[in-house]
Amino acid sequence: MRKAILRWYRNINFRQKVSLVCICAGLFPVLALGIFCYGQIQTLLINREKQAESETVEQAALVLQSRLDTYRNMISNIAWNDNIGQAVSRTYSNNFEMYLTYRDIVDPLFATVPLLNGDVLSETLYTSSNLNPHGDTVQTINEAKKMPWYSTAVHATKPTFYISRENQAAYLSCPIFSAYQKRKNYLSIKLDYNKVYSQLDTLFTHNFGVFLLDGNTVLYAYQDFGRKELMIPDGQIAARLKGDSLRQNYIGIRQELPSEGWSLYLIRPLNTVRNNTWPILLTVLLVVIGCTVMLHLLTHFLSFVIVRPLESLTRNMQSIERNGLFIDLPPSEFGQDEIGVLSRQFHTMVEKLQQLVNEVYKARTEKQEYEIKALQAQINPHFFYNSLSLINSKAILAGQDEISEMAQLLSAFYRTTLNRGNPEISVEDEWENTVSYIKIQEMMHSHSFQFEEKFDPSVSGYKMPNLILQPLVENSIVHGIDHRVVPGRGQLKISAELEDGKIRFVVEDNGCGISPAKLQNILTTESSGYGLQNIQRRIQLYFGKEFGLSFTSTVNEGTTVILRIPTRTALPNVDFFRQEFGNYQRITDP
Repeated sequence: MRKAILRWYRNINFRQKVSLVCICAGLFPVLALGIFCYGQIQTLLINREKQAESETVEQAALVLQSRLDTYRNMISNIAWNDNIGQAVSRTYSNNFEMYLTYRDIVDPLFATVPLLNGDVLSETLYTSSNLNPHGDTVQTINEAKKMPWYSTAVHATKPTFYISRENQAAYLSCPIFSAYQKRKNYLSIKLDYNKVYSQLDTLFTHNFGVFLLDGNTVLYAYQDFGRKELMIPDGQIAARLKGDSLRQNYIGIRQELPSEGWSLYLIRPLNTVRNNTWPILLTVLLVVIGCTVMLHLLTHFLSFVIVRPLESLTRNMQSIERNGLFIDLPPSEFGQDEIGVLSRQFHTMVEKLQQLVNEVYKARTEKQEYEIKALQAQINPHFFYNSLSLINSKAILAGQDEISEMAQLLSAFYRTTLNRGNPEISVEDEWENTVSYIKIQEMMHSHSFQFEEKFDPSVSGYKMPNLILQPLVENSIVHGIDHRVVPGRGQLKISAELEDGKIRFVVEDNGCGISPAKLQNILTTESSGYGLQNIQRRIQLYFGKEFGLSFTSTVNEGTTVILRIPTRTALPNVDFFRQEFGNYQRITDP
């Protein structure tokens, strides 16, 4: 984004730049003041919203705690009832005794609870005595073990809540306290889940969320937001409430319920506050726009006076761009200010450039042409090929097959190497040149290393720069296999194939390898001849920075070089590279 703005600023004319600078300089204090006031007002509104939320959630926590205490007191009154204690502690000898217990103790006491508190759905007494089950009022202790609250209540010494948001269930359980008690007995009250938290979903009319957590367990959640993206997924409620991610979009207040160990969270979107600041922001924008219009009118005349000399200088530059450097610029009267000095220096620069082109550039071009011609004169391909042909014929007549093969390989190698002075070569010819070189090296090394090649015919017709692959092979032999210290025969593998629309060459050896320190700087190290840095530079000048060489190596195990180039039927900038690289000599890296 920053680069795009700078590019746009550079491309507009100077008069617009002057106007823009003046407008920005004039608007900056107004804009800064407006932003400061807007930020202060928004902060004030956010703090006011936080205060309102804090008071609301504190009151909601008090009401909820009072309701929980009511439930606890209700079940404690039953659990501490002496008649209930006796009823679950005695041993019944007949059903009539049980009937009297139901009629005189259990049913009257349990019937009054729903009448006094509408949140109670049912009450159940779980006993380990021989008291038979009686509807939902009396159950055996084995039935209690099946209830979800049992694992918590069995270790509790006071009334304990069990809340399940997934099942919309709320239970309050308590052990029976009695001096007559010899066995474990429990009292459980099933509460209406929605009525327990009925006041929490009415804290605001809309656009809020309220959550009740027991540690990381969500006991209750209510979300009423106008935008779907503000809704918190169920699986992320605990993590996001306890983290910092909500601060970006919400105002959140937390209130503890210490008696239960629960936490009550109330959140509201920041948009509820920001929406109230839109009138203020609109006023600031109107003031800024008005100042911009006034400054534009005032700076228009000023910019016209300043820009006139620059426009004259621009016309002279455009004239040189259209007609070339060797033109006569119209005479001008230069002022003594900075723009006048710039115009005078431009005229002087044009005159000096014309002189330099005539005296230096042309001389350098001629020098390069002479050097190329001198280098070409040193090599007479016709004489060289005839000599190799004669050697080959003599070797065949003498029955010297290895000498004949060497002469043929040298002929093929130098034919593709010289390539008639053309830096562009087909992948197939470059491959043939490299294979010829390897076979020559095999003979020179008395076949002390093993050579494997794998060539994909589909890459044959594409073009690449001349003498790219052969120096990589030469490095593998001279600096890798020749310095091998571990026992065994050397191995050299080369391959060429298509990979994701690119040509991928691989040169792999099992030589001495390269140390990590040297491998890290292998493509940036200067060499005295045509080395890896030159290959990398040629490839990237032709095809771009995403192509070139990559290395992996392990000391005393070997080195793998990968060369990637695009598939091209012709190379760009061939004339440039013919001039730049036409007179190199192949010397491997030290």
